[in-house]
Amino acid sequence: MSATSTSGDDIFVSLEPPPLAEDPSQTIRSIRNLDQIIPQISLERGPFINITEENLRKEIEQLQNRDGLPSPEEENPKDETTTVKPSATDIAQFEEDFNNARADLSRLIGAAQNEAAISLDFISLLISSVRPVAGTTSMSPHLKSHVPVGSLGTDRFRPQPYVEDMSVCLGWKTQAVSAATERFAKAAGRLAEEAEREKKYWEQVEEIAVCGEVLSKMRMPDYRGMGVRYGFADAGSTYKEKGIATLRRNADGNLVLKTEGEKRTKVLSVAVLRPLDGEHVRTGQHFTKINYDSTDVKTEIKQARDLLFEDELFFQIARETRILASQGITLSFGNKVTMPLPGLQVVLETIDIEDQDNSMDVDGGPDSVIAEAINVALHLLLSKLHRKNLEARRSIPLPLGSRTHTADTGKSEILEPLVTSLAVAPIKSSLMNLIADLMSALKEK
Repeated sequence: MSATSTSGDDIFVSLEPPPLAEDPSQTIRSIRNLDQIIPQISLERGPFINITEENLRKEIEQLQNRDGLPSPEEENPKDETTTVKPSATDIAQFEEDFNNARADLSRLIGAAQNEAAISLDFISLLISSVRPVAGTTSMSPHLKSHVPVGSLGTDRFRPQPYVEDMSVCLGWKTQAVSAATERFAKAAGRLAEEAEREKKYWEQVEEIAVCGEVLSKMRMPDYRGMGVRYGFADAGSTYKEKGIATLRRNADGNLVLKTEGEKRTKVLSVAVLRPLDGEHVRTGQHFTKINYDSTDVKTEIKQARDLLFEDELFFQIARETRILASQGITLSFGNKVTMPLPGLQVVLETIDIEDQDNSMDVDGGPDSVIAEAINVALHLLLSKLHRKNLEARRSIPLPLGSRTHTADTGKSEILEPLVTSLAVAPIKSSLMNLIADLMSALKEK
């Protein structure tokens, strides 16, 4: 905000910077309201009580000296020949702007005076509660007539000196130590329980190892730990399943045996049928009895081994039925093999362990003994096949030039010896009867 005073009609007062053009009539006036100017001055300069004309002049001189600009007197010398006098329109516009600015200034001064009076009444009413005479002296008549003296009071704020309470610190520390102690105690309890479960698990693993079972480390996608080999791969078996089970630990620390695939429940049953009235009637039966409800891990391993042997045995029997199909041996329903023999018929099939009690077992008869002997012979023949495979695996291979193509893929190692041995006695008996009849006929002649 600047003010420039000259003689007579050359007075120019403006709240904006002076016009840049030489002709004032070409300058577009843009006069802002005092409501905008005064807050800006207060924000930039602070209270008006600290703003004086002398300070403003010194500040202007410092800016001009720093920038190397000439003073207003040097820049615009008082030469009447170069002074451009304002026109009547400019003077009228200036007077209008000046009057508007003076009216705004008067209005703002009145508002400030009103706010100051209200603040004075507030302080006076507050003081009147403590010193009535001093409060009523500066109180306005309007306030005296409408508000009782001393009706507004306040409490004096007395800040208390800060005293550090160590009990709070000790309480927090005690609570933290107690919580940490409780967590450590729980962790120690869990660790002790885990150690007890591990001890229980490894004791059971040791019992299995003492029994002669082959243990090994297992590395599977879903399990890494101990495993047991219950199969016959090391004994010469070529069956598709190697017989490996994992020794897992349950939540109680007990050892749980988990075999590959689904748990087996099938055993081989041997039935002997005799012709009676044009039909074959079962006169003897035998199958391997396995205790399926045992929860002992060692017993479960033995059961898994026996059931795997039963599964492999029937697999080999079913495979050899194609080789001996010319002798009348047939495979039906995928689980039943029929072998016709002189005077009897042998049926080999798989039955579920849970159905053992429902299956008829004829004991004491000669055909039951024959069925048991056939069952034992089948198991022994499979063991012999394992040994043969193991010996072939251990034997030194022949040189390439001396090798002969002796493939055993078309040879029956189980059914053919069994059928041959079972057919020898009836054939021998028939032959002896035939020879006896021939000798009797020759003697009669």
